Amino acid sequence: MKQSVANFVRALAVLLLFVPAPLSVVNATPAMAEPAQIVAAEPAVVVPDAEEDEAEDPWTARFLAPAVVVIAVVAVGASAAYYVVRIRGRYRVV
Repeated sequence: MKQSVANFVRALAVLLLFVPAPLSVVNATPAMAEPAQIVAAEPAVVVPDAEEDEAEDPWTARFLAPAVVVIAVVAVGASAAYYVVRIRGRYRVV
Protein backbone atom coordinates (compact mmCIF):
# COMPACT_ATOMS: atom_id res chain seq x y z
CA MET A 1 0.00 0.00 0.00
CA LYS A 2 2.86 2.35 0.81
CA GLN A 3 4.41 1.79 -2.60
CA SER A 4 1.21 2.59 -4.46
CA VAL A 5 0.84 5.89 -2.56
CA ALA A 6 4.47 6.74 -3.24
CA ASN A 7 4.05 5.89 -6.92
CA PHE A 8 0.91 8.02 -7.07
CA VAL A 9 2.78 10.98 -5.54
CA ARG A 10 5.63 10.54 -8.02
CA ALA A 11 3.24 10.35 -10.96
CA LEU A 12 1.44 13.47 -9.73
CA ALA A 13 4.76 15.31 -9.40
CA VAL A 14 5.76 14.36 -12.95
CA LEU A 15 2.34 15.38 -14.24
CA LEU A 16 2.63 18.78 -12.57
CA LEU A 17 5.95 19.34 -14.34
CA PHE A 18 4.19 19.22 -17.69
CA VAL A 19 1.25 21.45 -16.76
CA PRO A 20 1.97 25.04 -17.79
CA ALA A 21 1.65 27.57 -15.02
CA PRO A 22 -0.67 30.53 -15.65
CA LEU A 23 1.10 33.82 -16.28
CA SER A 24 -0.59 35.49 -13.31
CA VAL A 25 0.93 32.96 -10.92
CA VAL A 26 4.42 33.36 -12.40
CA ASN A 27 4.26 37.18 -11.97
CA ALA A 28 5.10 37.84 -15.59
CA THR A 29 5.74 41.36 -16.71
CA PRO A 30 3.18 42.95 -19.03
CA ALA A 31 5.68 42.79 -21.90
CA MET A 32 5.83 39.02 -21.56
CA ALA A 33 2.10 38.60 -20.99
CA GLU A 34 1.00 40.00 -24.37
CA PRO A 35 3.12 40.04 -27.50
CA ALA A 36 3.76 43.45 -28.98
CA GLN A 37 1.88 44.22 -32.16
CA ILE A 38 4.07 45.26 -35.07
CA VAL A 39 2.58 47.67 -37.56
CA ALA A 40 3.48 46.66 -41.09
CA ALA A 41 5.02 49.57 -42.97
CA GLU A 42 6.19 49.95 -46.53
CA PRO A 43 9.81 48.96 -47.13
CA ALA A 44 12.36 51.76 -47.50
CA VAL A 45 13.83 50.26 -50.67
CA VAL A 46 11.95 48.03 -53.07
CA VAL A 47 14.23 45.37 -54.51
CA PRO A 48 13.01 43.77 -57.74
CA ASP A 49 12.95 40.00 -57.88
CA ALA A 50 15.97 38.59 -59.68
CA GLU A 51 15.27 36.33 -62.61
CA GLU A 52 16.32 32.78 -61.93
CA ASP A 53 18.82 31.44 -64.43
CA GLU A 54 18.64 27.82 -65.41
CA ALA A 55 21.33 26.43 -63.16
CA GLU A 56 23.17 23.26 -63.94
CA ASP A 57 22.82 20.32 -61.63
CA PRO A 58 25.38 20.42 -58.87
CA TRP A 59 28.36 18.15 -59.29
CA THR A 60 27.04 15.84 -56.59
CA ALA A 61 23.94 15.04 -58.60
CA ARG A 62 25.88 14.58 -61.81
CA PHE A 63 28.82 12.52 -60.58
CA LEU A 64 28.47 11.36 -56.98
CA ALA A 65 24.96 9.89 -57.12
CA PRO A 66 25.59 7.69 -60.19
CA ALA A 67 28.93 6.58 -58.74
CA VAL A 68 27.21 5.46 -55.52
CA VAL A 69 24.62 3.54 -57.53
CA VAL A 70 27.33 1.81 -59.57
CA ILE A 71 29.31 0.91 -56.44
CA ALA A 72 26.16 -0.51 -54.81
CA VAL A 73 25.37 -2.64 -57.87
CA VAL A 74 28.96 -3.92 -57.99
CA ALA A 75 28.83 -4.75 -54.26
CA VAL A 76 25.59 -6.71 -54.64
CA GLY A 77 26.96 -8.54 -57.68
CA ALA A 78 30.20 -9.36 -55.87
CA SER A 79 28.26 -10.68 -52.88
CA ALA A 80 26.17 -12.92 -55.14
CA ALA A 81 29.28 -14.20 -56.93
CA TYR A 82 31.00 -14.89 -53.58
CA TYR A 83 27.97 -16.85 -52.43
CA VAL A 84 27.86 -18.94 -55.60
CA VAL A 85 31.59 -19.69 -55.67
CA ARG A 86 32.54 -20.06 -52.01
CA ILE A 87 29.46 -20.88 -49.94
CA ARG A 88 27.18 -22.84 -52.24
CA GLY A 89 30.10 -24.93 -53.58
CA ARG A 90 30.91 -26.30 -50.13
CA TYR A 91 27.63 -28.05 -49.54
CA ARG A 92 25.99 -30.62 -51.78
CA VAL A 93 22.33 -31.55 -51.60
CA VAL A 94 22.06 -35.30 -51.19
